[in-house]
Amino acid sequence: MTDYSFLVTGASSGLGLEVATRALEAGHSVVAAARDPAIAARDHPEIESLGGSWIQLDVTHRDTKDRVATVVRENGVNVLVNNAGYGLLGSLEDTAEDEFISQIDTNLFGMMRCIKGALPHFRSLGGATIVNIGSIVNLTPFPACTAYSASKLAVEGLTETLALEVGPAGIRVVLIDLGIFRTAFLHSFQKPEAGMAEAYAGGAVDTTVSFLAGLAGKQPGDPALAAKRIVELVDGTGLAARLADKGYGKCLRVPLGSDSFKAFTAKIESLDEVRSSLESVATSTDFAQA
Repeated sequence: MTDYSFLVTGASSGLGLEVATRALEAGHSVVAAARDPAIAARDHPEIESLGGSWIQLDVTHRDTKDRVATVVRENGVNVLVNNAGYGLLGSLEDTAEDEFISQIDTNLFGMMRCIKGALPHFRSLGGATIVNIGSIVNLTPFPACTAYSASKLAVEGLTETLALEVGPAGIRVVLIDLGIFRTAFLHSFQKPEAGMAEAYAGGAVDTTVSFLAGLAGKQPGDPALAAKRIVELVDGTGLAARLADKGYGKCLRVPLGSDSFKAFTAKIESLDEVRSSLESVATSTDFAQA
């Protein structure tokens, strides 16, 4: 059996904490990353009691790449779970440019820094796994999620292409399109400092923000079960056993949550529905063949 050593970013709460815990319970070693590891260790003693360790990591810092490179090398890490991130909910018009940039910096560039730090070590191992946490917004749009969707759809594109770049080196890349799970995400989402413009009051943006705020604490997804599935995807056990060899170009995208799977199915059906109608338009733009 392969020995798996995890580095989990954003591990002080929510899905990250659950992944770290389930990986330790499954017998793997874990380095849990948090912005304030002292507080995280105090609030979640189970990580250290199960044999894990905490490190300080803020993925928005420019030294993240070097920090991750050192951590993965010194701890023999062969699984990177890129979970760190947050949500900004508000219309594009109400979102300041620096707020939009901050959303992209954390959710996309932070992930990029971690991956770049881990890759040299992963390549030297001849095999490793990178798990990038995406979102249901990759499958279906939500008003008020413009900045968040931009960050997560960019993560999708990064993940798909990265899999092709590093797959030949034996590095598996997996994208988790996460549905709405019962974590603190909806309690802690940020809103634009400008507030909501009158033009959006009572409309789709307002309705979505109110709906998500009201859903906090009542989300359908169980994060402990999502974490268990993620660990199984890595080590090829449980419900994910038959997917163990399908990470490189075969089963890159994994929806988690019944809502995410429903959106996944609906997206496939909607694309298929218009495919034949678009064929004549799409193929009409090539140079004429002699």
